[in-house]
Amino acid sequence: MKKLLIYSTCLSILSCQNASISSNSVSSSGCADKPTGSLSKKDVEEVVLNEGTITKSGQVNASKYHGYTFTAKSGEKLIYKTNQDICIWVYTPDNQLINSPILPLDGKYTVQVAAMRGSTTFDLALQLQNDADKLLSSAQPTPLETSQTNIENSPRKDAADFIRNHYLSLNNREYSQTWNQLSNQFKNNRSGTYAEYQQWWNSVKKIRIGDIKIVNDNGNNVTLDIELWYYMNTGTIAQDSRSRIYLIWNQNDNRWLINDKSEP
Repeated sequence: MKKLLIYSTCLSILSCQNASISSNSVSSSGCADKPTGSLSKKDVEEVVLNEGTITKSGQVNASKYHGYTFTAKSGEKLIYKTNQDICIWVYTPDNQLINSPILPLDGKYTVQVAAMRGSTTFDLALQLQNDADKLLSSAQPTPLETSQTNIENSPRKDAADFIRNHYLSLNNREYSQTWNQLSNQFKNNRSGTYAEYQQWWNSVKKIRIGDIKIVNDNGNNVTLDIELWYYMNTGTIAQDSRSRIYLIWNQNDNRWLINDKSEP
């Protein structure tokens, strides 16, 4: 599996480089220190960040922005994660850009997203941490001070990350990888042969990934709900009604496997 690139709370500089920049300059990551255009009200979505991690998806380009607003308190810590090439800026309730993960004021904040180049479909995980000094558990997004090495050495990988990356890999036609992420039970009961599995997914032009929510976590067994829309080659769009996914932890290989799917 490809290593997940972690983009934590550097906020206005995507690739977390400590570059010194002046107004209207562009960092070596390819993101300006502030947006060059305005954010349309119709492209702003209000989200609630007091119930753990949420994952949002959208499509942006260099001139078309997408935004999320959320209410937070002074001293809370904003943490986000994505593995797409996007630029992210955060505005305070008094409309000031910030480049610190620690939020300075009570009120409504705005996260503004744009593509670094071209057009990009993104998945963005967002979370508020009440205690700025508290380390996150393995089931939550990774803060800047936690190294990627620590993530890789974790005995049990993040289940939401796994399932999101599974469908991103399907989008990239990496079928041998995704096939190996299915349990034998799932293959026998749900997927048929590998050729049938590959043929079906080839009929899907694109997968859009929505919110991911952990329903139950019993250590080596995790149940989660995921919003999925399939853009078919025929032009139709179908939402996956079997959005509840059951994962089991394979201790021999130290990885998650998809064991079943059902309606919630």
